[in-house]
Order: sequence, then C-alpha cells, then structure tokens
Amino acid sequence: MITRVRYYVGNVGHPRAAEYGLRTLLEMVISPQCIVQSTLKDQLQDDEVLVTYGTTPDGVDSGVHVFVSGFFDTCYGGIDAMPQRPVIRIENIPALYRDDQGSTGEFYSVQSSAQGARVDCHVDVVAGAFFMLSRYEETVVRTADVFDRFPAESSVAYQEGFLQEPVVNQYAEQLLKMLRIAGFAGERRKWWGTAPWAIALTHDIDKLHRFPMSVLDIARYMLGRVPEGTPKLGSLLRDYVQTTTHRKTDEYDCLQEMATWEVSTGVSASYYFLGDSNGRHGADYSMDDPKVVTDVQAVAAMGHEIGFHAGMGTFEDARQFGSELSRVRSVGSRVAGGRQHYLRWKTPLTWRLWEQEGLTYDTTLGYSKVAGFRCGTCLPFKAYDIENDREMSLWEWPLMFMDATYRLSWNEGTVVLQHLVQQCSQHGGVLVLLWHSANWSELYASPIRHHFQELIVGAMAQGVAVDSIGGLTQSGCVDSIVNMVSK
Repeated sequence: MITRVRYYVGNVGHPRAAEYGLRTLLEMVISPQCIVQSTLKDQLQDDEVLVTYGTTPDGVDSGVHVFVSGFFDTCYGGIDAMPQRPVIRIENIPALYRDDQGSTGEFYSVQSSAQGARVDCHVDVVAGAFFMLSRYEETVVRTADVFDRFPAESSVAYQEGFLQEPVVNQYAEQLLKMLRIAGFAGERRKWWGTAPWAIALTHDIDKLHRFPMSVLDIARYMLGRVPEGTPKLGSLLRDYVQTTTHRKTDEYDCLQEMATWEVSTGVSASYYFLGDSNGRHGADYSMDDPKVVTDVQAVAAMGHEIGFHAGMGTFEDARQFGSELSRVRSVGSRVAGGRQHYLRWKTPLTWRLWEQEGLTYDTTLGYSKVAGFRCGTCLPFKAYDIENDREMSLWEWPLMFMDATYRLSWNEGTVVLQHLVQQCSQHGGVLVLLWHSANWSELYASPIRHHFQELIVGAMAQGVAVDSIGGLTQSGCVDSIVNMVSK
C-alpha cells in the first residue's frame, strides 16, 4: 500500500523557493512524516508515490507531475513574475499560473502507463502557493496606505475577487486528489487531533481605560460615526461621571472578567500586550503598573497565553521591537509570539524581527479594511524570506477576521465571518480571530460581544478546537513552543 509521498524539484530557477512551495502544499494535507524529499539518484520505493516539479527522473512515467510556469526563473524577484491578468478560474479555482498551451478547462488530466497512473497538473500550484504564502507581491508592488501598510485593494486576490477564498488550500486539496488517483492511500493530515477544525482566539490589548476619550473618539461621537447600539451622548456622560468618580469599574478594565468567562466556557485565548505607551497610538497603560502586572499574571494563571503586541514603530525597527518586547516579558510570562499593532508590516523584514528575537510565531497577516485570506490559506505555515532565499523558523498564523474592520457595519461583518467559518471548516483549517478586549464592553460593544460569545459556545458544542495559538501549537499541529526559552 502506498502511504508515503516522495517529491522532486529539478531544473527550475530558485529551487529552494520551489521546494518550499511544493512541500508546504503537501504538508497541508499529508503528515510531514509521510513526505520524503528526493534526488535524481533516489529509487522510488514500493510504498511511495512521486510528485515532480520540473525535470522528471529518467524511467519514471507515473505519479503526479506539476506544470512549471517559469515563475521561479528569469523574472523571479521582479514585477514581471506577477500573475497574468485577468486570473482565469479552472474548475472554479483561481489559476494564478497555468499552462495556457494545454487544456484550459481541466485542472489536471490522467493517463495510463505501464507503471500506473500518470497525473499531469495543468496549473502551477507550486508557484501560486509560493506567491501567496511568501507575500511576493508585497515585495514588488510599491504601494502603501497612510499607515505605510500594503493595502488589500492593491492585492491580486482582492482585485480578482478571491480574497475570501483560501486558494492555497484549494491547491492542496487538488494535489491530494491527484495523489489519490496516482495510488496514494495514506491518511489525510489531521491538524487538530479529533477536532474537525479550529478557532484561534486572540485579543489585542490596546486600551484598558475608556476615559479620557481621545479627540478623535469625541469627534466620531459628535459626527455620529459610532457603531449601532453605542450609547447616546447622555449615557456616555453618565458613564464618564460614574467611572471617573470610581462609582463603577471602567468598561475597558475587563481582562479578568473576559478571561474568566472563557475558562468557564472551556476555552483559552491569546492576550497580546503593548510595550509602547507613547503617543496617541500607544497603550494607555504601562507594563510596570502594579494593576497591569496583577491582571497579566491572573490571566496567565487561568491558562491563557500572554503574547506581544508590537507597537506602531516596531515593524521595521529592530531596536524598538526588542525594547518593547523586553517590557512585555518583564512581567514574567513566557512570550512565544503575537501581532503587530495596526497590522503594520513590511515583507520580509518584519518576519525577521520576530524570528531574531527567538519568537516562534506571528499572527499579523490580515488586512485592516477587509477580512479574508491575505496569505491564501487558513492553516499556519513557515514563513519564507524572499530576500535571503530561505525558509524561516518562524510560523505565520495569518489573521482572517478582526472585529474593528466591521465595527461600523457589524451586520455585514457577521455575514463575512460566517463565510470564513464555512471556508475554514471545509478545509479543516483554523479561523484566526481578533477580538479586541475593548469590545468585551456590554455598554459600548454589545452586538460584537454577544456574537463572538455565541460563535465560541456554538463551536465548542460542535467539537471545534477553540484555543490560544500557544494552546493549538502544544496540541502537536506545529513545532512545540513548550521548550522555548523566554528572554
């Protein structure tokens, strides 16, 4: 019985990048222990099926052979290697790079040979996967929004209408189908143990005080640019008086209450704290404040993960990144990963900052203005440093849905969220969810709070794995963080 997959990449430019793309696709649907890298000299064993990209070893006329588009050759690293537009769909899957000389209506074709079935994939799934996972376009398309972020509107996925489809997972599913035809009888990879899919529950801790309000918040109130269900001005003033005279607890002082509810529901979450308290984009708290230290330690004692929310200026500044991380680590909890504030990012530099500090994961890569699959996948993956042509030790858990994106249009947000839930469920993936702690407030964010609570309770009832990223990691799906040394 064929239970292992041997893969071979040959005669392509930048073979490391190509091997990364092919292996990452395979590992999405097949256990890494069942995948073997090959050379031209290696003999195919009886329990193996071969997948090739580029040159096929002599005498081999079976297995799966992926079309090579030339992405990794002379144009690699420049704008000319971007996908041809418009992107054609084959079997309703976006084919970023395809064989435009062959069959245009079939993702793959099958031929019989003396050695068994030969499956020819007419879509360059290796190049397409690499393009999305490495964030290739962000290194060659020079555009940025007011916060110096690559905007969703500039991405191929957004412009071609597949941002809310995990195209890389679709490629992996097609590859598994081809392997089955070629004789592979091994089990499909189970990322979450017995759970069918997962939710990674994360919280960015931006503010712990509702008052004083910023000038921007006051202006939004005066202009009516506040979420539906937000208290009227009279209620706001009443809350201000009661809070500032200490007659009630601040609505944003909710960490222990939020963490306690999660534990009572049977879930854990990742809490990401800012080490920057400067300027209007900094935290309104300090990591050396005794009250904050008490809250952090209490949340950690409940079994939640404490992580790093890297401040506004850190995404391309190693010194500031390290300084802020030290402040968060000073509380005493181990820090394995986290997310950039305002999702500020520069590919691949920001990945390097996380890796250089000994962190094991980042979970920044989503877009601020629209939810979806920025990296084309609903599974974690190892990051790739295009500039240094190497696979990194850092895992990326791409962000898919953030509450703040739809705070002014929450009804639309719930529809989008349900669609993403369906996609993650269909592919056995993980929905990385960002729920800001400020949106726990019953007074200021009741619709968001109730919807997320219903989502979590409902998911738990269906056997979905709902946990922090650290918790999901320790379950065995990716490299363990248990032995990570806290700096």
